Amino acid sequence: MMLKFPALLACAAIACTAPLFAEERDDAADVSEKTLAAIAALDQRGATIANLYLKDRVAGAPVSCIPQTRLRRSSAASDNVLLYDAGSVVYVNSPYLGCPRARDNAMISSSPVPRLCAGDIILVQDMLARAPLGSCALNKFVPFRKVKRPK
Repeated sequence: MMLKFPALLACAAIACTAPLFAEERDDAADVSEKTLAAIAALDQRGATIANLYLKDRVAGAPVSCIPQTRLRRSSAASDNVLLYDAGSVVYVNSPYLGCPRARDNAMISSSPVPRLCAGDIILVQDMLARAPLGSCALNKFVPFRKVKRPK
């Protein structure tokens, strides 16, 4: 019986994680659709914020990581639309389960490497009260680039 118990635990662990692996297989189209839907669903204030970042830009294929060293600023248009300005490219992230209270508070990453990646955790903090408000897991980033106009 003692030899069967570890094998049963291993089988149970695999059975419990199988649905997680299946859910993580978001392809590029799903991430892009989710991000564009989140932008379309913004309230007036969120749409104003997003427009400042995304005006005259079009969405590209999602990427897993972005370099933090190139980021000029970041902002949240809503719980579901986080904006990262890298100058010529603005990256939009729609966190897996949203990022509650991100719009009016600070978003803090504590990545040991100089990049943000899908799966990284962002902390949301009230900077006046110096109180943590929650956290969220990042999804893939959808890059928005300016459209080149014909001469």
